[in-house]
Amino acid sequence: MSRSTHSDGLDIGHPAPQRHDARPVLLVFALLAAPAAWTAQLLFAFASTSYICAGPTATAVPAWLAPAVIGLNLAALAIAASALVVALALLRRTLDEHRQRSGGVLEVGEGRTRFLAVWGLFTSLAFVVATLANSFSLLLVPLCKT
Repeated sequence: MSRSTHSDGLDIGHPAPQRHDARPVLLVFALLAAPAAWTAQLLFAFASTSYICAGPTATAVPAWLAPAVIGLNLAALAIAASALVVALALLRRTLDEHRQRSGGVLEVGEGRTRFLAVWGLFTSLAFVVATLANSFSLLLVPLCKT
């Protein structure tokens, strides 16, 4: 039995021929690690500062809070940057998927692993910038008035 072909007689082949070069765990990490790190950073900073600085029961900032916020920001930046590096590595591994065909990454159903690697790159890059913006705002603005 032969492979299915387009009406013009071109051999379609597998839609993701380099799927073995991009492990699913790495694709998921590239897509979700940076947003998850940013979310954790945002929620921890919001929760800690809103609890400590809220209303008439505001308390002094504990000594452990500033190092914890800085540590979480550094961890979030490290996770987001590593997701960006993984996405770049995956993109380099799958760059030749269906290169002979026109349409590039946007061709429907072709180069799925490359498509996911590109979205991992975009997602990671966007959340690296968001994590940096949150880090600068937390470092430049005092936690609360004591």
